[in-house]
Amino acid sequence: MFKDSFRTDEDQGLAVSMKQGDQQSLGLLYDKYSPALMGIISRIAGNAELAEEILQNSFVRIWNQIGSFNPSETSLFTWMMNMARHSAFEEIKAEHSKNPGVSDTVYKGIKKMPNEDLSYPGAIQKAAFDLIYYKGLNCKEAAASLNISVDDLRINIRAEIKKLKEIQVA
Repeated sequence: MFKDSFRTDEDQGLAVSMKQGDQQSLGLLYDKYSPALMGIISRIAGNAELAEEILQNSFVRIWNQIGSFNPSETSLFTWMMNMARHSAFEEIKAEHSKNPGVSDTVYKGIKKMPNEDLSYPGAIQKAAFDLIYYKGLNCKEAAASLNISVDDLRINIRAEIKKLKEIQVA
């Protein structure tokens, strides 16, 4: 159970207000969640300027698609995080297709294995999670990058998610 469960009620109220066209609610969500979303986007984009642009576009997308938010399926923050994450991947791919020479290093950053020492305990779990969640690889690609089976990859991802949930609850 989350210690700050009041946030859910507050977020639900902001979502309802946004659905009714209240632009001030979007500003409140921006103030509350832009640092967290920027962290996710920055990690995907690898470029501060591009990340800032993606963040702004993400909030426009959130505003335009708030009608599709269903509180019975997910929390508002998780929904917003997924919107921002998808915006980041789309923007990077669009940049690459418009100008392959300039954004090639950013695009390759999505597909390459992180430069991490995989010998410490939990490193494979973290790398598996990062490749799927932050780098946008599918399970087959991530497993190949780590030289493990897809089943082992899924086991490692579940373990990392469990670890993250335990940290969040504490």
